[in-house]
Amino acid sequence: MPRRVCPRCLEALHTPVWRDAVGRPQPPPVARRTRWQRFLDPLLGDAPPAPTPRAAAGAAAANVSPTCPNGHRLPPAFLDRPAAVVGLVGLTGASKSTYLTVLIDLLHEGALAPLGISVEMDEDSAARFDEHRYRLMVERRQLPLTPPLLGAGSSPEPFVLVLRGPGRSGTERAINLVFFDASGEQLYRSEDMGQYGKFLYATSSVLVLLSPGVFPRLRHLADPGEEGMGLSRHTQMVVNLATLLRSARNLHPDSHLEGVSTAVVLSKADKVRDVEGFPAEVLRDADLASMPLAACFEDVRRTSSRLVDFLEVNGGSNLLTAVLNRLPQPTVHAVSATGADARDGGYPRIAPVGCLEPLLVLLARHGFLTDEGLDPEESTARGEWSR
Repeated sequence: MPRRVCPRCLEALHTPVWRDAVGRPQPPPVARRTRWQRFLDPLLGDAPPAPTPRAAAGAAAANVSPTCPNGHRLPPAFLDRPAAVVGLVGLTGASKSTYLTVLIDLLHEGALAPLGISVEMDEDSAARFDEHRYRLMVERRQLPLTPPLLGAGSSPEPFVLVLRGPGRSGTERAINLVFFDASGEQLYRSEDMGQYGKFLYATSSVLVLLSPGVFPRLRHLADPGEEGMGLSRHTQMVVNLATLLRSARNLHPDSHLEGVSTAVVLSKADKVRDVEGFPAEVLRDADLASMPLAACFEDVRRTSSRLVDFLEVNGGSNLLTAVLNRLPQPTVHAVSATGADARDGGYPRIAPVGCLEPLLVLLARHGFLTDEGLDPEESTARGEWSR
């Protein structure tokens, strides 16, 4: 059974604690039974005792809501669905917040509709997301840097989405998708990762964002402020990330890591379109309406390999070695969240390219989508999630 965690504090969840409007624990609300249920109860074996009318009425009147043991309110039916925790990792300037804002906007605009998948967002997440979306997508202004966390042992506020789609035998499958976007200043040193990246202890998927300007032969493409972040700093970030992912699960630093997958994103890839040797076909959007997922994932394998070759030629050998040997199940993707450089704090246009592909891979690794074509060398594929 997939592990459930609170999307706020990431504590393990088994059953929710029901609380009233002022936070006092209350009995869970119990629906009154119909007369047909009373007839069916004897046929169902040993059933729990039915609540008294007084208890049912009292619970319903309390206006209670489910929370985790620490008092954080859970989204409706959160425990009824498995959760995929996705952590964004990258140093300051990697465009994590910009990429995540564009990705969530694409999901809401129906990017997964050709696969029969609908997307909803938790009410609290939607209120915070609207501020990001309006600034970036409507006003086309740059997003501010993600503020550092002040309390040790904490995590940033997540964005919680629900993905629903048709499963096998006509049933519906659904998953909670929980995104964490942390400050790049606190994702470099191992002690900072452990203190301020608590989401990494529970993550099932990691998105590692790298800007072209960090690679030695592409340094002329660096944005202001990126010049001081050399390749060694990013390589150390990857090494620390890999170590933390294993130590959080009580594994040896060199051991195989099950249950976690990685998508490495070359952000701002529009900057390298005209660089000699860049495989231009890797920066594109898959046509999910006409291309089967298996063919899409076969493309991912080919383009990922070509991107690795391109980045190694441009001085990224050490970094790519750390990525491929230390991170679990990595694929490499080219993404441009805006399609253009910012000028005077704003973008002339917002034209995202390639943003959906990394998420598709992570959803396939997690079992929500079929992973056919992604790992052809494996004799057994997990296949589509039947939940």
